[in-house]
Amino acid sequence: MDNVNLGLQLMGYGLAGVFMVLILFYAVIKLLLKLFPLKE
Repeated sequence: MDNVNLGLQLMGYGLAGVFMVLILFYAVIKLLLKLFPLKE
């Protein structure tokens, strides 16, 4: 049963990591768009 809990904990860390990377990616894109606005 200890392995199941360890696996769930690892899965939670993995999901948190994925969401952190997605949020960071979104923030970098927003920052780049603010620094270099699209030219009409």
